[in-house]
Amino acid sequence: MIKKVTKGKNKNKYQVRIQPIDKNTGKRISWPISYEKTKKEAVKVERQMWAEYESGLNPNNGKVIFADDFKRYVELRSKSISAVTLKAWLETVRSVKSYFGKAKIDQVTTALINQYAHDYVKFHHATVSNTSSISKRLTHLRNYFKSIEGKVIKENPIPENALKLFFKQSDFTVAQEWRIFTADELVKIRESIIDDLKNDSVENNGSKLAILIESYTGMRVGELQALRFSNMVKNDNFWTFKIDDSWSDLSKSFNGTLKARPQGYTRTLLPIPAKVIEQIKGYHTLQENFLKNHGLINPKRLIFLNLRDYRRAKKCEPLTQSGLTYTFKEICRKLGIDPNGKRMSIYSFRHTICTKLANTPGISYPWAAEKMGHTVSMFMKTYVGVDPDINSRMSEIWTA
Repeated sequence: MIKKVTKGKNKNKYQVRIQPIDKNTGKRISWPISYEKTKKEAVKVERQMWAEYESGLNPNNGKVIFADDFKRYVELRSKSISAVTLKAWLETVRSVKSYFGKAKIDQVTTALINQYAHDYVKFHHATVSNTSSISKRLTHLRNYFKSIEGKVIKENPIPENALKLFFKQSDFTVAQEWRIFTADELVKIRESIIDDLKNDSVENNGSKLAILIESYTGMRVGELQALRFSNMVKNDNFWTFKIDDSWSDLSKSFNGTLKARPQGYTRTLLPIPAKVIEQIKGYHTLQENFLKNHGLINPKRLIFLNLRDYRRAKKCEPLTQSGLTYTFKEICRKLGIDPNGKRMSIYSFRHTICTKLANTPGISYPWAAEKMGHTVSMFMKTYVGVDPDINSRMSEIWTA
């Protein structure tokens, strides 16, 4: 309905109002009234309103409490995401409830989200970067609003690249770089581990063997923990692993899939030297003898069954990430390999291998990305850094 206003602040404007019926409840929908300068504009707006109604938009649903509906949205998604991912989403649920309180969905504007982002960073003393906690919060919220766009709200209040729009360039923090190992450092780490494997007990050998394999494959730690003897395969005369599962320390369970992949999906890793395969086979024999002597079984044939903890071994649980990290740090400490102001953990192997793959002449990026379990763009964006060996050679060439 269009009517010309004869008095008040909107005098001489055209009032546009529709009164559609909710298709589910049969009740009249309270649609926001609009005022336009000309009748032509009013007719256009009226048509737009009816088009929005026909497409499923219902502004009445915008009166629902935002925090409650966001929690409902996360609960619906909880069965389709990993325990680690769910933990991050639940942190956003708590943050939204604390900050927005009883605010309705239709009260959440871009300006309010902008203020939330700044208050979050200030309260949590958080950094601003693409990998920061506020970046995750905004991504979660944008996904939620995207799910109700065109149904409850007309437009997503969180724009693309919200972080760059909400914060000045000077607000951003340069992300701490990952420690990339040189070729000499990799050799030292591997030789040290192989030497230790000759003398250590089978209980201690598991974590060191895991780090040795990680230094060649760069697989995710959860994938490493779920590794089975049956995953060893020989392709085109090269030994490697064909994997299809991962472990979560958080839920203390196997995920049944690889990260962001459907069930049944498999990935073949980078080739592994035959001498490392011999180490694995030798460890298999030692492990079987250990299990037999202690009345334990390994039904999943896990390579890295937690032999340090009988309780975990009985539950068929692998070595923990914290345990692997401790062993890794001890090896680096013994060899004098320091972080040099950078992030350094067992994940440094993944960053190192991706970096060296990207800097190897003739390497196919799609092949390399597939071996590492990434798309080509994510492979380049997330893991590829400056190879210290390449950096040293380039400096020598330039100074010469």
